[in-house]
Amino acid sequence: MTMTAMIAYAAALLVDVATPGPAMFGVVSTGLARGSSAAIAVGLGIALGDILLVSVALLGLVALTATFEWVFAFVKYAGAAYLIWIGITMWRSKPEPMDGRPTGSRRTFWNIGLGATMALGNPMGILFHASLMPLLLDLGSLTILDAGVVLGIVFTVNTMTMGFYGLLSGRASSWFRPQGRVRWMNRIAGSAMVGVGAVIASR
Repeated sequence: MTMTAMIAYAAALLVDVATPGPAMFGVVSTGLARGSSAAIAVGLGIALGDILLVSVALLGLVALTATFEWVFAFVKYAGAAYLIWIGITMWRSKPEPMDGRPTGSRRTFWNIGLGATMALGNPMGILFHASLMPLLLDLGSLTILDAGVVLGIVFTVNTMTMGFYGLLSGRASSWFRPQGRVRWMNRIAGSAMVGVGAVIASR
């Protein structure tokens, strides 16, 4: 794979990832409600989920996904229902100051799982990669090393972009530390999460 192809693929992916959508709104709403660390963990989960989608596309399983469309439909609707449930939980949660919220590996893995759900629940993700790759990459001569480079590009672009959104929203969250503001931020973020779930279910 040539350097030109790598740059072109990275640029196209960056435009797609940076464009406002369910994943970006999920990261921002998490950052505003839970802080930068939680948002970055969600972004990491999105990157890992996107790597799985790219791997499926690279292995030429797009036709197989069409055959077993019901499996991906189940994942989509289950993921959407999960996100809506999280949004409702955030809406109803008590206005707990951010400094008092639980942290640790369990919370981090929960946020990573949330991000992976967002990525895997978006059926347009695999279609995007499957349609973009033939335009920019020579799939006929793609080696294992090239595939590793592609996955590295996907992971880097996703984590850097979502990490940027996570840091910005996390910094903005400091304004919401008073309990009255926390209550409203939980409701705004919860509504956004419900919206993300609804968008994923409607696609």
